[in-house]
Amino acid sequence: MDTAEKVDWAALNAHAAGRPARRLVGKAISAAGGDRRPGVVLDLGAGAGADSLQFARRGWQVHAYDSDDTLAARLVENERMSGSVTFHHTDIQDVAEFPSAQIVYSTYTLGLLGPEALPEVWAKLVGALPRGGVMAVDFFGPNDSWAELRDVATLPLHEIDAMFRDFHVIDRSVRDEDGRFLAEKKHWHVITTLARKVR
Repeated sequence: MDTAEKVDWAALNAHAAGRPARRLVGKAISAAGGDRRPGVVLDLGAGAGADSLQFARRGWQVHAYDSDDTLAARLVENERMSGSVTFHHTDIQDVAEFPSAQIVYSTYTLGLLGPEALPEVWAKLVGALPRGGVMAVDFFGPNDSWAELRDVATLPLHEIDAMFRDFHVIDRSVRDEDGRFLAEKKHWHVITTLARKVR
């Protein structure tokens, strides 16, 4: 986690606090059956909380995990929502067991666990989903600038597919382009997978 620990997540999350929720939120809800019977969402690396709060606005009960507590100040918004957000101020890899959920959601976060911690955390997340549950997550691919860092997990597509062997892949998108991270130039190679657990 050395790379993640060097980032000023509080500053990054404060800057991102006003951004809209990602479209992946709506896709995950649709894949899980829509808003007719909202259930539980695990949001790993919730950051400033835009995605967690959007799930809650649509009636879902969200367990949001992050090592930075920017989201905690926004939970007054729970009073105006049909769902709610429960914030867990912790490193994801320190969670002994995740609650059962209908959706596991994580963007730009799981790879920062590193190649050693990721398999154990992934097994816990898969175990938290019943059959029919939805996984909506990003992984860093081998073209990403961070692939040269030993503490960041970057995965080729065939390894990601192996992780989803108990799932039916509904949708996949790939971001492979130059961009920025904070003030620095960065090449992003991010593989987003939306999948439903079949066994």
